[in-house]
Amino acid sequence: MNTLNYGQGDKMDIFIIVVLGIVQGLTEFLPVSSSGHLVLLENVFGIQDASLFLNVVLHCATLLAVLVYYRKTLWQMIKNPLQPIVYYLLLTTAITCVIVLLFADFFESSFSGVLLAWGFFLSAIFLFITEYVSKSYQKQNYMYSKVNLKHSIFLGLFQGLAILPGISRSGTTLCAGIVMGINKKDALDYSFLMSIPIIIASLVFELVRADFDTIFSDVNIVEMLVGGIVAFICAMLGIKLMMKVVEKVQYKWFALYLLVLGIITLFVL
Repeated sequence: MNTLNYGQGDKMDIFIIVVLGIVQGLTEFLPVSSSGHLVLLENVFGIQDASLFLNVVLHCATLLAVLVYYRKTLWQMIKNPLQPIVYYLLLTTAITCVIVLLFADFFESSFSGVLLAWGFFLSAIFLFITEYVSKSYQKQNYMYSKVNLKHSIFLGLFQGLAILPGISRSGTTLCAGIVMGINKKDALDYSFLMSIPIIIASLVFELVRADFDTIFSDVNIVEMLVGGIVAFICAMLGIKLMMKVVEKVQYKWFALYLLVLGIITLFVL
């Protein structure tokens, strides 16, 4: 659940909107933590005026990307809602939501950036583990399993952990899935599918606590549309790139990137 949490201020520059669209869209589905990048961007460039409306637009854009990519799978779920995968996704989401509610104050305070570097480091460790385990399984001709009830519970817990900025939701859940023996492609598919209800939950949470007298104030529809389109395109690219990464088992490059980013964050924040 990644949130643009920058407060209210003057009208945003189109350049900033495009940058936020790229960051939110591309990093939402890459294992590098979109929330961590947004918090770092806030502190480095002093962005203090990302509106709630822009937040909603960018979330909707990334949500639309995963809906488009998995449209056939989702349609099968709609036609057959009693299949196990539907129950697993609901259970995973429920567990994540419980964690968020129980530790809401802690998660909220973490967006100040105080734990950001350590979040990046932890994500890097998860990805190194994923690469090692995945290659080890390949050498052993390991018999992978499909997602089951036990997997859905643990993945809900790991997704809850990934609320912290710097800890990648997609990277953490992918790592957990592969370590538990889920087929790599199935683990990634499940990770992306479980992002749908959590993004929707994030949107509902933001709108429920919003001040509707100000949510549409100083909104430039053209600029918001540009930000949404950029976020959608980058999100689609991010999903397709992750599919290739899973096939080639090249998680280490993202891990090295996060290590460098974590070191930089230690000196910047």
